[in-house]
Amino acid sequence: MKRTVLAVFFTVLFLLGLIILPNACGQITYPSPYWNYSPITPRMGDVVTFDASDFERTWNEKGESTIVSLVWHFGDGASATGAFVTHTFTSPGMYLAGVTATDNRGYGGTSEFEIEVRKQTEVTVFLSLSGGSIYTGQEVTIGGNLTYNGLGVPDALVLLSSKTYVEGAVWNDIAKVKTDGYGTYSAVWKPTYGYYQVKAAWAGNSTYPETSVSVILIVKGFGNLITDFSSNSTISGLNFNSTNRILSFSTEGSSGTNGYVSITLEKEPSFDPQGISVLFDGHPIGYDIDSTNQSWVLFFSYAHSLHTIVVDFSVDETREVAFPTLQFIAVSVAAAAVVAVAVLVYWKQRKQQ
Repeated sequence: MKRTVLAVFFTVLFLLGLIILPNACGQITYPSPYWNYSPITPRMGDVVTFDASDFERTWNEKGESTIVSLVWHFGDGASATGAFVTHTFTSPGMYLAGVTATDNRGYGGTSEFEIEVRKQTEVTVFLSLSGGSIYTGQEVTIGGNLTYNGLGVPDALVLLSSKTYVEGAVWNDIAKVKTDGYGTYSAVWKPTYGYYQVKAAWAGNSTYPETSVSVILIVKGFGNLITDFSSNSTISGLNFNSTNRILSFSTEGSSGTNGYVSITLEKEPSFDPQGISVLFDGHPIGYDIDSTNQSWVLFFSYAHSLHTIVVDFSVDETREVAFPTLQFIAVSVAAAAVVAVAVLVYWKQRKQQ
């Protein structure tokens, strides 16, 4: 009888190990950094920006681990650290640049791109964006200048165009802008969701040869809840945490004028728009909710100044009740069986004494 009880006891322990060990030895996820650089057609002497801040923020929001180090190499012997860095290549050529991300567990990963650096020319068109990464509904300001041997080229038409990173995509015109007396130009563009290459091109004339330059623009979405965002204020620091559904940003405008924010939300059956919380400089404010066939529109206004706004979409959201997983139930049953067998062995030994 005692051998039978012991056999059952060790069988249960073996089964318990089969359940627990695979979970304890789960697969390790290593950081896999992604990044962008701008301009993507750099010339020697240009200041090139390298940005992995979106990767760092997204990875840290997962909660699996935290990125503690981002180390860049540029293929010319130089290096830098941080999520956003700049570098200037002093010679034309092909360079293998990359970044290594390391998390608080000591695990790391590296990604690299080959960058072609061109020679500097007499005629140069420069292009910059007010933000290299924006959200759907935001506007981006495109600015730059056209120079010849460092001096601005006035009254020249610069063609601004964009192309998405989709197979078969073609260049689409954004605007034609004329340079001022100093050779500078500016335009405002409101792109839709996507990953863009934005180009400024000068066709040239009998005096100045043609030239062009391209940069990258990432237009991010807000997930399944927010479909559009608009405001007449200058918006900065816009960020949406899709895990806890909190939108935060800062607004600024001319004193004596009024600003507004309008946010379009997809109608979700489990979501109560009346439970949204809007904090204006740390204090709750009221808002209006209008309903359409497919959407809710959240609207609030304010007097212009520098303000910090946090919109919490998670309040009063219907949440599912968490039930024990199958693995948890199996572990609990096995543990109870071990305890039962141990008690049975104990009482058997007492009866035999």
